[in-house]
Amino acid sequence: MSEFIKQIFLRVIGAVYSIWVLLKILKECFTVGFSEVFAKKPIARPACLDDTRLGNHGFLTLTDIKIHYVASGPEDKPLMLFIHGFPDFWFSWRYQITEFQKDYRVVAYDQRGYGESEKPKHVRDNRVNKLTSDCRQIVEALGYQSCVLVGHDWGALVAWECCRLFPKMVDRLIVISGPPPLIFKQIFENDREQQKLSWYCLFFLLPYLPELYLRMKNYEALESCFGIKKTGGLCFSGPLHKPMTTEELNAYKYVFSQSGALTSALNYYRAILSEVIPVPPDYKYTVPSLLLWGCSDKCLTNTAPDLVEKQIDNVTVKRFKDAGHFVQMDQPDEVNQTIRKWLRELK
Repeated sequence: MSEFIKQIFLRVIGAVYSIWVLLKILKECFTVGFSEVFAKKPIARPACLDDTRLGNHGFLTLTDIKIHYVASGPEDKPLMLFIHGFPDFWFSWRYQITEFQKDYRVVAYDQRGYGESEKPKHVRDNRVNKLTSDCRQIVEALGYQSCVLVGHDWGALVAWECCRLFPKMVDRLIVISGPPPLIFKQIFENDREQQKLSWYCLFFLLPYLPELYLRMKNYEALESCFGIKKTGGLCFSGPLHKPMTTEELNAYKYVFSQSGALTSALNYYRAILSEVIPVPPDYKYTVPSLLLWGCSDKCLTNTAPDLVEKQIDNVTVKRFKDAGHFVQMDQPDEVNQTIRKWLRELK
């Protein structure tokens, strides 16, 4: 299938899903009322975002973007750098920050377009080469030459690519809920189950409607994403083993209620689905890697970790039977112990 025909096909599928979502929105309007569905309720900044136990807030001015980060731990320790995914921001690493800040200089940053980082104006400004460049520049700006790199979801994709492009920058790679780009491409093109699970990616290609859907009923879709509430819409994870507090959930709602936040986050999908990442099929990842996978993930199939074990050298795969997509928040104690043990064994 040519690239042009594939793009047309993806947009047609996205349009079909948009009709389903539009009908869902109309149903909600008739059921609870238009004003209730789209009422703008101010969300105050929760105190947990300024918890000093998680570190100090700062900003880095890179080549074409200003990046927000939170840092903790001794500055003379090795760097452990965390990259979040969707729908997330630096706060998703709160359990790992407090676990590793005694042994590492721990830094979790908001990717461009997320949280308090600057939001690019154009979709093309969110392509993978920009995201990997941000990561490399952040390591250098923090005064390091290399780091232990940890990525989840979109952050996992960025982390895999950083290993390919800048292998000397990554001492150890830890990825959560995200296979390398080439493997995901194989699964997406050949696995019917993955195609069904990826419906939201095609829906996100559309303008305006995804933002409208995510904003309705005071960002109820975020509750669905984290398995907090079943709404028949987006759901990436079952009920978390370590449930979010109301304050933590409000932190997500606060961040994504900021001007332009939803569009900037969705533009990642709009950029990647019009981009071909040039990964050679015979490429070998040389950095020691750990893949953590939740077997109850509702947006990625369990084919992915199987293929990673078969196709990637020097990788350890750890499966969490009952965890969903957000493994680092779902079972943080188990994740932290697994990471610590793996890092210790490599020394």
